[in-house]
Amino acid sequence: MKNILKSFVLLFALTSLVSCEDESDKLILEAKNDPSFRIITPADGEGIVLVEATPNNAALTLNWAPAQYSVTTAVTYEVQIAKVNTDFAVPFTLSSITNGATNTVITMGQLNTPALLCGGVPFVSTPIEVRIKASVAGTQEQYTSPIIFNVTAYGCLSQYLVGSGVPDAGWGWSTPVSMICDNNILTVRTTFANNGNDSFRIFTENGNWNSGRNYPFYTNNGYKISSVLVNANDGDQNFKFNGATGVHKIIVNEVNKSISIGRSSVVSGIEPLSHWLVGAATPGGWSWAGNNESECRLINTGVYESIIQMNNGETFRLWTANNGGDSWGEENRNYSWYVTNGYTIDSELINGLDGDSNFRYVGPTAVRRIIFDNVNKVITVD
Repeated sequence: MKNILKSFVLLFALTSLVSCEDESDKLILEAKNDPSFRIITPADGEGIVLVEATPNNAALTLNWAPAQYSVTTAVTYEVQIAKVNTDFAVPFTLSSITNGATNTVITMGQLNTPALLCGGVPFVSTPIEVRIKASVAGTQEQYTSPIIFNVTAYGCLSQYLVGSGVPDAGWGWSTPVSMICDNNILTVRTTFANNGNDSFRIFTENGNWNSGRNYPFYTNNGYKISSVLVNANDGDQNFKFNGATGVHKIIVNEVNKSISIGRSSVVSGIEPLSHWLVGAATPGGWSWAGNNESECRLINTGVYESIIQMNNGETFRLWTANNGGDSWGEENRNYSWYVTNGYTIDSELINGLDGDSNFRYVGPTAVRRIIFDNVNKVITVD
């Protein structure tokens, strides 16, 4: 009888212990949803201008009141941002804090790309929403009320070509042609078609027809555009490609505000179809280092075009080949070569009289379009 009693007492004790442990677990997982859990700093409506040259500098310094739970336990905090007025349907986590701290610093480099993904426009102050998420073991989440933080981001995201003028895309969103962005220069190699009424448009958001940018958008914003890309005058004023149907590389340069295009025979590396401009009148000066040489792209049979900033009073020369290094020994042509071969040369280009008879550019320092037409033997600048 005594042994039975002992067993009953032991069973009761074990049952009580398990019940207490279950109740303790339940208490740990109960969130109080206390409104005191809030962001203290920054204040709603503050902002920052992000600087690409200082990616490790502080951009967003956050302090918040701790989240309250029924018992003391380890809380994980996450800093989340989202596009405004989306109720955090697609949140981006910037930082996760597991050491109990209620503050963190987000750097410029950490914030820039997520800010762009949340609707940020490069170099334009754009509001995003910021909140803190609290959780215990991945459950029982609590959230602060969001604040607005205004971010001026740098750089750009991929953009998209859509339209019958780009056959790989067509007029639909099943296969848009994506232009990859690097330092605000968007590039893609694809087929462009010149068949009747074919046209295309550039879009900044995949699947969003309202994000389109037509030909007048760029001209109204001061872009210099390749001579083989014109206004389609199709009701939507899209782009029309006037070159020969085939594979071309298009470059939308948001730094110097230009749109260039040229025939392409290689996926990457030096384009053998191109010519090259080198000299103090060009952005890279008298140097082949890095990408200092300026590409003069083949836009039609025997016609080469470059859209670059040209510097008043300075000289340059054209090379017909680029071996990937110092290409001084490759075939090159100065001003005198073109005169001797019967070319009509724009009045903004004269003989440099510098000992090498290079071209001297005497127009204004600005982004200009220079065309070497070897068919009609004409060199123009506009």
